[in-house]
Amino acid sequence: MKNIFSGTKLFLVIFIQLFFLNNIYSQVLFLVNDTVHLTPEIPKTVNFLVKDLIPSGDSIRVVGAMGNGYVECTSQSGYNYTYVANQNGTQWDYGTESILTYRVYDFTLDTNATAKIVFLITDNSYDSLYLNNINAQINSTGYQLTRPHGNGAGFEVPKFSGKNTIFVSTLWIGGLDEKDSLHLAGALYGQGPATGAPRTHSDYFAGPVMDSTAYSIYQDTLWNYVWNLKKSDIDYHIAHWQDQGYKPIHDILTWPGNGNVSLGEAAKLAPFYDRNNDGIYNPMDGDYPLIRGDQALFFILNDDRSVHMETYGEKLKVEIHGMAYVFNIPDDSALMNTVFMNYKIINRSANTYHKTYIGVFTDTDIGYAYDDYIGCDVERSYYYGYNGTPVDGSGQPGSYGANPPAQAVAIIGGPYMDPDGIDNPKVDSLGHQLCNASVNGTGFGDGIVDNERYGMTDFVWFDNNGGVPSWAEDPLYSPQYYMMLQGIWNDSVPMTYGGDGHAPSSYGSPCKFMFPGTSDTLCWGTGCVLQTPLNWTEFTANDAPWDRRGLGSSGPFTFNPGQEQELDLAYTFARDYNNNYPDGSLNKLRNYIETIEGYFDSNQLPDGSSFNGIASQPGNSSIKILFYPNPASSQVNILFDRIISTPVSIRVYNANGVLVSSESSTPSGRLITIDISGLSAGLYLFSTEFNGRVITKKISVIR
Repeated sequence: MKNIFSGTKLFLVIFIQLFFLNNIYSQVLFLVNDTVHLTPEIPKTVNFLVKDLIPSGDSIRVVGAMGNGYVECTSQSGYNYTYVANQNGTQWDYGTESILTYRVYDFTLDTNATAKIVFLITDNSYDSLYLNNINAQINSTGYQLTRPHGNGAGFEVPKFSGKNTIFVSTLWIGGLDEKDSLHLAGALYGQGPATGAPRTHSDYFAGPVMDSTAYSIYQDTLWNYVWNLKKSDIDYHIAHWQDQGYKPIHDILTWPGNGNVSLGEAAKLAPFYDRNNDGIYNPMDGDYPLIRGDQALFFILNDDRSVHMETYGEKLKVEIHGMAYVFNIPDDSALMNTVFMNYKIINRSANTYHKTYIGVFTDTDIGYAYDDYIGCDVERSYYYGYNGTPVDGSGQPGSYGANPPAQAVAIIGGPYMDPDGIDNPKVDSLGHQLCNASVNGTGFGDGIVDNERYGMTDFVWFDNNGGVPSWAEDPLYSPQYYMMLQGIWNDSVPMTYGGDGHAPSSYGSPCKFMFPGTSDTLCWGTGCVLQTPLNWTEFTANDAPWDRRGLGSSGPFTFNPGQEQELDLAYTFARDYNNNYPDGSLNKLRNYIETIEGYFDSNQLPDGSSFNGIASQPGNSSIKILFYPNPASSQVNILFDRIISTPVSIRVYNANGVLVSSESSTPSGRLITIDISGLSAGLYLFSTEFNGRVITKKISVIR
């Protein structure tokens, strides 16, 4: 009986204590600190009072929960608060904290208490290329070579010097549908026609095209991401993916090789090596991302997510896969001072667009922004910014001072021209360069049918609204953007040669290129009609230096539903320290561009490896392959420069990207022969994969 009584007594004591404690706490205001994870500019709704102890029925008031300048409450419903981490001059790093203190007043108890909300802000929407001489900022929102969220220039060269040559660079694309209605996506600074806050009015949105009902804040958060991979990362993965306990790094593990088809995304997105050919990206099966260069940043954009607030243009419903990349080859000054960008642009709409143009807009700020000139090189397919005075600035932070540099934006590979069933020539019967798109395009006269790509077909200059005529100011609405893509001023007047490219200062024919100097020796930009005087620059025009920007474009072409187009760019920097202004830096820039274009056109780097190829296993980078004959009719020979003892996978795709044949074969010594007698006439892509390396070649099949 004693033990039972003791147990009962203990139970009663505990019960009484809990009863009084509960009664006490039910009359006490007690707040708990909260942690909220945010992605910049992506709203998130939370009820931070859920964990707080507030007596039921008490009359309360919350003060201080509306923001702290860096995190703001954009809406409130009851005690549900929607927060957004804005920039407000701050560039968020990964896992940055911002703390908000709020106070709750309990009028029933006549007391108050405070607590904190710790906002952990993670911004994966940007990253940097830094392996060569340049520190280049890449963003998932389409505004490139600028610091995130409009916080300043982002093309720092030399890296970590605080000096920049580019403020921002963006992609424009526009075309007409079957009813001749304009569809266009473009970007300047994300301010829209009313020049609002930067990056608040956009035509582009992170992520792939989806079903209209699938777009959401969650998907925005998921796709506001830039994947950052180095060649060494992929080489390590190739060597160790089978090791016990191995775990890939985050950006290999999460590489967006496949889309979510249930949301309307395409089945295949980011490029990857598919070791077992199952179509599914799985790094633990030995798959790995396909990148260019020694470091690459990858992102996906679309123009379909919402209304176009930058240009007010009608949606194209395009999906853009962007890959920015650099090479780290210290002995090659051209590569060490260049950032490359590859855009793959897919028409996900049901529309066929004609008279389509793609362009790249760049605000070139050479250190101090307000003493610059701009020009273009027609035959080498680039435009460039340079200083309008022998000394950049007058001691301002970020100015270059004496011996100012020059900065190029080169269209090294423009969109594919519409097929016409022939290999368009580059020269006439006497070997003279033709006066047409072959002047700066690629694929002309190489023996391959319909692989011709435009170079730069138009270049237009405009200004920072600094007292220039209205026809040379920034475009406001989509029709003006589209006119500029075609070399037409804002007042609908085509450019004319000389002066400022517009009457009354111009003196020549209608033209396609502003300030070409003497680079258009055939006068292709003026309809092959000689202009006098021929040399046309901002110097000859007697322009006052100012804050310049320009647009280089390529077209026109037809853009069919499901078709993929491509744009390859090189952002090249050059500086001559020998006081030879401005020719020293401009001549060095031209030499760099010629070197870069040589690498791109031959698809070969100085060490013999592929310019456009994926990072490969150590020891394979110097292997060379010859495909012959080309054109071919009955068979294609694949000849290696050394004996290959491992199986080689050969896949053949037609011009629409459809796989038409696949086989695996071990070379007989150095040779593999492929029977193509069953293929119809046309252009095919032969892809060979061996030892983790991928090499492709376009072959024309004739009948």
